Amino acid sequence: YRQGRKWVDELAPASVWDLYWGVGGFAQHCAGPGRDVIGIETSREAVAGARLSSRQAGLDRVRFQAGYATAFAVGAPGAPDLVIVNPPRRGLGSELCSWLESSSVRHVIYSSCNAESLARDLAAMPSFTARQARLLDMFPQSSHYEVMVLLERA
Repeated sequence: YRQGRKWVDELAPASVWDLYWGVGGFAQHCAGPGRDVIGIETSREAVAGARLSSRQAGLDRVRFQAGYATAFAVGAPGAPDLVIVNPPRRGLGSELCSWLESSSVRHVIYSSCNAESLARDLAAMPSFTARQARLLDMFPQSSHYEVMVLLERA
């Protein structure tokens, strides 16, 4: 979360979407003055927990709602400055990649636990260039890893 927050703070976007956020970690860590953050997750229980912890932390510009990331993005009237994605092992899928590719989003932070789906998704978004990447060994003594990539529209 600290790495994501560092990149977000450096870019200083006014609006952020956190798609596939799980328990709201990226959204809450990337909240800041003058920044609107929306988190989308399928679990209503996770949404309730994230709302409670955001209120307790005084994060009044962070909103969470239950739903599907792709449906939210495709149905939204506009796009944010930056999107954070942390999809399941299967990756983003062609519809969300297509939406990101054709949107006005300038930056994407992609956190992945599967290099194969990450590579497939990046190939589907050729207007984005990897500016920075970081390999995180979050599961020592195993073959599992997390990769974070900061993408910028070329």
